[in-house]
Amino acid sequence: MSNIDQATVANETPVAETTPRLREIPAGENFSAVTQYLGDKKVNAVFAIRRAEGKPRFEKKCLFDFSGVTEEQLYLLAMYGAKVKIQSRLRDVGEAEMLDPNTLATVDVLADVVQAPRNSVDSVTAAIRLLARKSGATEDDVREALASFVATE
Repeated sequence: MSNIDQATVANETPVAETTPRLREIPAGENFSAVTQYLGDKKVNAVFAIRRAEGKPRFEKKCLFDFSGVTEEQLYLLAMYGAKVKIQSRLRDVGEAEMLDPNTLATVDVLADVVQAPRNSVDSVTAAIRLLARKSGATEDDVREALASFVATE
């Protein structure tokens, strides 16, 4: 076969049959990520990814190999997740407490990050935050608008 004939045959093979696919997570599915330490500096993780808001989510499975990572690099890497969790906790307290420089000025990683219960925000607050984010308004502006709407009804 010539090179042209081989290219034609290769192009006729459907991509779906030869390319492995990620599992698409159905819209109504309550997906739970999984992270499992396997030992020997290896961690197995299953998480969701999506290209953009409104696009489908897919399940991604990865084996993370930390063999060549130094202890210092592990601490620096761990800081990302710890900071994200502390930022979330600070968003869920009152504004005065959040803006107090003494609030979580020293973080006990075991107590304040690893063992801390997951923040649960009531559904009204969650809806207000979503409306504020989507509209570009502040949470206070959204609360005032809702209060005004309720008062006129």
